[in-house]
Amino acid sequence: MNETIVIRLASRGQYKVDRHQEDLLNQLNAIDNQIVRLLSETEEKMHSLLLQMVESVVEQGEVLDDELTDSDLILPPPDLNLAEAASLFQGEGIFPG
Repeated sequence: MNETIVIRLASRGQYKVDRHQEDLLNQLNAIDNQIVRLLSETEEKMHSLLLQMVESVVEQGEVLDDELTDSDLILPPPDLNLAEAASLFQGEGIFPG
């Protein structure tokens, strides 16, 4: 078994690390786990906020039955993923003003 592992750092090159350097590997794993939890929590919170937007419109708006007109504002679906949200919610977001 190889005694080293190679870790590539984007835009910083590659680094050789001793496979038995458990403190570093445990630290990297712990940070990785924190990022996964954070993204999961963030996505869950975002879905909750998007659902609030949708529910607010449903509760306070009036359904247009069988009437197709131009939309002034389009709300994304509550199951939007973070990558899609990042492209939509920029600058002033989806609700200008």
